[in-house]
Amino acid sequence: MVSKPEIPVQRLPREAYVSEEWLEREKKELFSKSWVFAGVVMDFPESGDYCTVQVGHHSLIVIKDGEGELKAYHNICRHRGTELLEGKGNSGRFIMCPYHNWVYDLGGGLRELPAAKACFPDMDKKGVSLLPASVGIFENLVFVNPEGGANFNSWLSGLDQIAWPHNIASDALEESPEDIIYELQCNWKVFAENALDGYHLAYLHKETLGGPLHDKNIWEAFGQHLVWWSTEREGVKHRIPQFVEKSSKGSGLKTVKGAEMPGYGGVYVLFPTTFITPNPWGFTVSTLEPLDANTTLMKVRNWAPKGWLSYSFRAKDIPGYDKASGLIKSSHWTKHPLETGDFQTEDIWVCEKMQRALQSPHHSVIFLAKGSGGEAALDFFQQRILDLMPL
Repeated sequence: MVSKPEIPVQRLPREAYVSEEWLEREKKELFSKSWVFAGVVMDFPESGDYCTVQVGHHSLIVIKDGEGELKAYHNICRHRGTELLEGKGNSGRFIMCPYHNWVYDLGGGLRELPAAKACFPDMDKKGVSLLPASVGIFENLVFVNPEGGANFNSWLSGLDQIAWPHNIASDALEESPEDIIYELQCNWKVFAENALDGYHLAYLHKETLGGPLHDKNIWEAFGQHLVWWSTEREGVKHRIPQFVEKSSKGSGLKTVKGAEMPGYGGVYVLFPTTFITPNPWGFTVSTLEPLDANTTLMKVRNWAPKGWLSYSFRAKDIPGYDKASGLIKSSHWTKHPLETGDFQTEDIWVCEKMQRALQSPHHSVIFLAKGSGGEAALDFFQQRILDLMPL
């Protein structure tokens, strides 16, 4: 269990949730040293397959080289710093800058440039290469860090030694055909802390998750990370609340082979912005990307057993779907969030209420609920942030 602190306290000031200056510090001091989710191994089947990822101020490329290895680079040309690639796709055998046609191989080395002898007579191409970032793979999940040579195993901090739910590369699973993207009107940490709050489960979600109560759920720490279990069943750490398990009986939903039994966690929070929620019917990865101090994108990918009875996501079925933008937004809710039967919508509703309240200079947090299944995990999360960017 989260053993520290015994008496949790609010460690971050109000400005941490509303100030653009604070977010700027996070981009420079927190995200510049962080591992963030970039995709899955299956996104890169061929040499040259790539995706771009924004990590704070850093635009990064993850790409599969000619030897079948994933590499990570800063997405800037070494000539004048132009962004090299956009979105995701396949670059072919080389990466070429669109501005002046400087060409790099998939190992990052400079191969060709126009008018080299005439314009750059003293250049040694062997000494020029793309700036390296770091890439790591865990359970087919791909993470990237802006720092070259960052230690991925140190960041994992024992996560690879605990029960893990699903093999998302299995032929028995398939990914939903579209990513789900929410536009949240709140600071990224407000949403993250809501996910870590075990005290609210039995109250805000009484009709959807039904708990557990604060003394019937726990968070356990692994380095900077946290893993959640329900402890409602005597002597068993379970991946879903008892209410959800009972409600699912008779639903006809397919289960993931091997995932029916308890043991693995119900939520894995990989610091700072990756949230993994496995259950017997699927596997979801959610990532938070701050747009500004008061707005966050949450990108969601979902896997489920193959078949029409699978539990899958479709954006148009989610409360708040905006057909014009393809985003899920609270401005497009057609009924009150507490009437939707969707716990994610309930969370978004209360987080946006919290963000509006934070605008008041009188906002303050007097107490946090004791216990691993209370609000101790919020204190733990905030301290991990302060480890990298002290007050």
